[in-house]
Amino acid sequence: MLLSFTSIDQHANFRECSWWLTTPEAAFDALSAVAAKGNQILSALLIDEDQRTILPVDAFDGDIFSAPLKELEQEWQQILSVPVNRQPARNEYWEKVEKK
Repeated sequence: MLLSFTSIDQHANFRECSWWLTTPEAAFDALSAVAAKGNQILSALLIDEDQRTILPVDAFDGDIFSAPLKELEQEWQQILSVPVNRQPARNEYWEKVEKK
């Protein structure tokens, strides 16, 4: 996937960059690293195959994304791994039909 972004540094120099990355998390971390060095992200676009996603630049404040995203992923995987004890849904209409 391609990350394309524009930033401005502390000396008011504009930079337009494009980097090839393997995951969205890597792209998020890259933008956060740029912001952590005192640069302001002005625009950011993530392109993966034929999907284009405009990223919310205010989200990149220098904090790394990958660790919290990994924790969140582990939480939902754990939740989804617990079997659900399901009772078949009963519909009053069909209960009446079955009694006839």
